Amino acid sequence: MDNPLDIVVTVVWWVVIAAACVAIHWAEKKRQERIRTIFVAPGLLYNSEMGVVRLSPDDEVVDALQAILSNLTYGFELAELPANSRVRFQRIVHSSKFGDAGATWEGDVVEVSRPDRPREFHDRNELASLVRGAV
Repeated sequence: MDNPLDIVVTVVWWVVIAAACVAIHWAEKKRQERIRTIFVAPGLLYNSEMGVVRLSPDDEVVDALQAILSNLTYGFELAELPANSRVRFQRIVHSSKFGDAGATWEGDVVEVSRPDRPREFHDRNELASLVRGAV
């Protein structure tokens, strides 16, 4: 060892690299959570990646939510809401965890009229009871 400072610089360098990797992973996880956010209105859903998804009266909201989440690619191109749209969203569904085709599904539902009181869900059945009547 030529200089003890070499070891210190190397250790600091690897700590900085590890911290950067952790920060990138955390930021990507948060970005994916934002993409999994779906706005619910009567007869339609909106997701930033998939855009507007119209529902027929026979469609179950939770089935449509699951279909959207299952087909996300988490790309960087975002769909826009039509400029002339006058949609009044009733609920916002944040899915913090989604996997195994909906077997793992956690998050919260926010009523637009009461944004300060989000209601958490831990599975598909709890979500269904929170969004019932949204169509």
